[in-house]
Amino acid sequence: MPETTSADATPSRAVTAWTQGLLCVAIVASGVIVGGLLHDPDPDLTTTPTTTTSTAAEAEPPRASVVTPPVTYPTRIPGCDAVEPPGEGELTGFVVSSEFGYDNPAYPWFSGPKAVAMSAALHEALPDGVVIGFEPVDESLWFQPIVAGDSPEFAEFGGFTDARATLRRGDLAGSLSVSVRQSTAPIPPCVAGQLDERRLLADGTTVDTHDTWSQVDGVRTLSRTAHAYTPDGSVVVAIATDAPHELGPTGTVPLSVDELVGLASAPGVRVAAPVPPGTPDPPEDCRLAAEDAAAIDEAEASRLDAVLARIPLDGLTLDRPLGALRPGADDSGGVCQAVRVIAGDHRSRLSIAIGAGRTTPLDSGPSSGDRVTTRQLPDGTVVESREVRIFLAATSEMTRTVVVTRPSGATVRVVSGADSPHEPLSVAQLEAIALTPGLEVP
Repeated sequence: MPETTSADATPSRAVTAWTQGLLCVAIVASGVIVGGLLHDPDPDLTTTPTTTTSTAAEAEPPRASVVTPPVTYPTRIPGCDAVEPPGEGELTGFVVSSEFGYDNPAYPWFSGPKAVAMSAALHEALPDGVVIGFEPVDESLWFQPIVAGDSPEFAEFGGFTDARATLRRGDLAGSLSVSVRQSTAPIPPCVAGQLDERRLLADGTTVDTHDTWSQVDGVRTLSRTAHAYTPDGSVVVAIATDAPHELGPTGTVPLSVDELVGLASAPGVRVAAPVPPGTPDPPEDCRLAAEDAAAIDEAEASRLDAVLARIPLDGLTLDRPLGALRPGADDSGGVCQAVRVIAGDHRSRLSIAIGAGRTTPLDSGPSSGDRVTTRQLPDGTVVESREVRIFLAATSEMTRTVVVTRPSGATVRVVSGADSPHEPLSVAQLEAIALTPGLEVP
């Protein structure tokens, strides 16, 4: 069928449904999502042309040209007893946040350990040969805090958590987003243009699948979706595209529709799935405070991981072993890892960041002068340390930092922080980690 576009048309239900699926799982690192969709069915519409969508604003920006496949009605969809016509929709905007982190009281089914258990189940369900891209923690298929909002428009969708990652499979590259929410609403009807097939699985799960594309300003992105409605009230949406993180479309989607059905219907990803005893909280994001940090590739990070894993940590208990470096969050450069530490009666946070660019000097921040010391080793290596205590309304927080800068400019920054009455690791302990031979980047 021919493709059409209309610069001022209202988006069809097929277009908005596709966009909704992407928006519902494409959560930015700050925990903010923009975009919502309202649908008003139009029973007189029989064939829906592709359209252009835009988000309203006081000073309306240039509209992006969005082209999607035409939708024909009447039509038959396998697994559907009846098919409703596509309807016109209206794109509205709203902003929501995840200010409660993993402990949002509005969603008692979710927690940090629950997110870890769901993430582990999702990783285990990935097909053989699929590799998660070397990206920051929040882009490595870890479920993020519940995203929720108070607007009436958002009530239609409900709070959800999502996990996303770049995937590689041999020569194929793309992205995967999986969102999970709890719902008491009935399974929606089949709508032309919104799905290709409805499947009923043996355990009572209903899965809608869709293999489609969307073209924005002439750039076409392929996408495959599995939308699962499980007996325990979970709604799981798995979307694979041919667009890896920060890259343009590749023309290859690394997961098939059947494989997405397997991910969306995985028992461990559901709302009611039990959390194994002793499951830790999710890993924390970390970043390198650098002026001009160069990227470190996965091979070099693996070498550094092996060095970190051999560091003796007598008397310390970590929530996860050292040796899982990822790129710094927010494009901060370098690689880093953050863990939680128990030392006797004290609980603290420990982060290790390694970079090839000079870090921001310790005495240049707002807390300058707070017990900053600097010394130089015989080989020219500079060792800086700082201890800062910040007083809050009901407590205080102490942070100790050690930065080792090699003559080549390679840096290792080790930071330990703790809330009163707990104490962070000592400067001597942090120096012992930061000066470990082999942590310097060539």
